[in-house]
Amino acid sequence: MSTDFKFSEKVRFSDLFDGRLERFGVYQQMNQMTSDEQACLTDGDNYLWVYADDEGFVSVLSRYMPNGDPGGILIAIAECFGTEIFSEYEPQFWGFDTQEEWDAWQDSYIKEHEDQFYANVLKFVAGEPNEIRPDTVEEGGALFAKRLIAEDPGLVAPERRCELMEAIHSYERDHKYDDVPF
Repeated sequence: MSTDFKFSEKVRFSDLFDGRLERFGVYQQMNQMTSDEQACLTDGDNYLWVYADDEGFVSVLSRYMPNGDPGGILIAIAECFGTEIFSEYEPQFWGFDTQEEWDAWQDSYIKEHEDQFYANVLKFVAGEPNEIRPDTVEEGGALFAKRLIAEDPGLVAPERRCELMEAIHSYERDHKYDDVPF
């Protein structure tokens, strides 16, 4: 398990390892994975991996389990480099200003993929070319939909879309690992 973090401002990867953080008790932990693109910061008890992008700026910082709590390291970086730091659980990490913007994007993303899946299920059931990949949970749901529609052909009617999709999702939740076609 891990948690990723990003800065609000651009910070050069090399600047994190030039000694400025030592006054906060944070320094580089050298090991076999250290390179020009990734390195580890520590305060002696906690660890935080730092990754560089192609331009030499920090792209992401990662806390891996069980490497302690990097809160003190993150506070030192924020103070030393004048940047805010956002975790992957905050909208700013993903480029959104507010939770409402992030929620709206997620809702539209889910709806778009739900629409695509529904269209592909109908094509699958009709024996038409579709994007349902073999040996996936989606194929399991599409096969289940095919059985349901064989029993009740009216399920393909647009006004019954919600009923069909809820049945498929319920089936997928109940059979996530034990009844897929592979």
